[in-house]
Amino acid sequence: MRMKRALLILTAGFGLSLLLGAGTYYWRTAPQRAMLHSDEPELAWLKHEFQLNDTQFARVSELHNTYMSQCAELCNRIAATNALVRSEIISHTNVTPEMERLLADAAQLRTDCQQRMIKHFFQISREMSPEQGKRFLAWVQEQVFTMPHEQSQSTASPSEHAHH
Repeated sequence: MRMKRALLILTAGFGLSLLLGAGTYYWRTAPQRAMLHSDEPELAWLKHEFQLNDTQFARVSELHNTYMSQCAELCNRIAATNALVRSEIISHTNVTPEMERLLADAAQLRTDCQQRMIKHFFQISREMSPEQGKRFLAWVQEQVFTMPHEQSQSTASPSEHAHH
């Protein structure tokens, strides 16, 4: 009898713990799950993080979609130029004038890409309130324009950044 009661209490405790854990998980992940079901799930975090209203979010989504199609086209051109550079490297043992031209073309395409990206970020920031726009540009600068060796330093204390 005691064994059955202990087993019943243990099973009930385990079941209750499982329900409590699942409920907590469900409750704590509700905002993220809601973002996944939004019209633009890849941008939902932006709407939430930078407190965009529906009109601002619609405009940001439009800008994003236009930019992404232009970005894809430019990425394809960069990939094609890089393939030509690789072909030149495989075919020769020295730098050729054609290789130099292709490298210059690839560098110009990357520069064009960065310029378009920066213009896009400025467009997005102008759709936000001035305070949120500044915060967005600061976030962009931290996320996009920080070199890998600088990222490990970004978690250092402010006094360790005195050289910046």
